[in-house]
Amino acid sequence: MTAGTLSRIDLALRSVTPFLMTVALILLGAMPLSMPIDLPITPAFGLMAVFYWSVYRPDLMPAVAVFALGLMQDLISGALLGITAVIWLGTFGIVLNQRKIFLGKPFAMSWWGFSMVAVAAGAARWLISSALAGHLLDAHRMTAELTATVLLFPLAVALFVATHRRILPKIA
Repeated sequence: MTAGTLSRIDLALRSVTPFLMTVALILLGAMPLSMPIDLPITPAFGLMAVFYWSVYRPDLMPAVAVFALGLMQDLISGALLGITAVIWLGTFGIVLNQRKIFLGKPFAMSWWGFSMVAVAAGAARWLISSALAGHLLDAHRMTAELTATVLLFPLAVALFVATHRRILPKIA
């Protein structure tokens, strides 16, 4: 292989890193965490990734990727196919539209913004699921998952930032 070919392969692999990271986080999120409240919860790691990459590298996390990842999340979690895809596409659109609010600001601003997005996404999922079930579902699990998601966001961001700095700087 020539140096040019290797360079193009390197660039292609770097470009799909956010997508592949999100796939790995979706798989990690499929393993429920045991909590002292005796309620297995699954933090929304995929939502964290969609938020981060939509703000900081939307060119590497386009809407079609967000949709595909949402479908994957639904397939793995057993949710009605399309619920997560629609919620994540809504998240993507809102965050993309408001990303200037977060760029160049302290982390606390991103955490606050993510918290608002996570609450809206969690409420939308709960409302849609309740409507499809024909009755209001228990909100305790949703609240526990939302809390874990918001509290784990800084750890996920540390991973995203490290990846962004080490793997993605060559991609303009």
